[in-house]
Amino acid sequence: MTKILDGNEVGQSIRNRVLKEVTELSNRGIVPKLAILRVGEDDSSISYENSAVRVMKSCQIETKKVTLPHNTNEDKVLFEIDQLNKENTIHGIILMHPLPSHLTKSNISEAIDPRKDVDGLHPVNLGRLIEGDADAMVPSTPQAVIEILNYYGYVLEGLDVVVIGSSSTVGKPLSIMLSNLNATVSNLHIYTKDIHFYSENADILISATGELGLIDKSYIKERATVIDVGYGHKDGQLMGDVQFEEVFSHVSAITPVPGGVGAVTTSVLASQVVRAAKKLNNF
Repeated sequence: MTKILDGNEVGQSIRNRVLKEVTELSNRGIVPKLAILRVGEDDSSISYENSAVRVMKSCQIETKKVTLPHNTNEDKVLFEIDQLNKENTIHGIILMHPLPSHLTKSNISEAIDPRKDVDGLHPVNLGRLIEGDADAMVPSTPQAVIEILNYYGYVLEGLDVVVIGSSSTVGKPLSIMLSNLNATVSNLHIYTKDIHFYSENADILISATGELGLIDKSYIKERATVIDVGYGHKDGQLMGDVQFEEVFSHVSAITPVPGGVGAVTTSVLASQVVRAAKKLNNF
């Protein structure tokens, strides 16, 4: 029987843990606070921002929203980040993506204080991630995948894992995180000559391509586990990268869309804010 890997359940478990930690910090006079910086009015950014605010509120984490017009120049964005870096009551900073095309993602990401970089985009944190440093801040979506696997008792050591998608925010860091847990990882991308060659032998297949409905059961080994990071609307239907109905009876476990990885991501973000608050206050 196929098991549904319920992201709502995993997210609630994380929020329960975070709320306990926030209470402990509050008893010491520290209230964790997240700053959300958005440039422009991208619909997906606004949706994620609203979700993040709701989760922070449920965990008693304060938020500060800084919203700038689409045509804001880079110097102004960097100035706002510098102000947030200096604000002692701010423990975490998240930069909404995508940025307008006239802004340089690397310059802006590098301006965030690595200690407050709760989405793990600063080169210092990415370097720490490669080194397997437990103090590294990590991107929320890859960590959400790890949280799901941990919650459901997966021991990754020695497993063959395929990650389809090589973005700097999901595919690449997730592949490193899995490798740090001693999985054997293949990171596939648009230039991979034969995706099936790798995917059909994977114990766990993780798809983070954004190509809705790309993955049917021909890609997947029978009784494998499937983690679907994709999310979007196609033909009026909400779906992920994986053709859920087709592959469901073919696999041993799968994340749904919605209610899978996306339901965990903002809870992970909350846990990162608490981690940052503790580190900044030497706890």
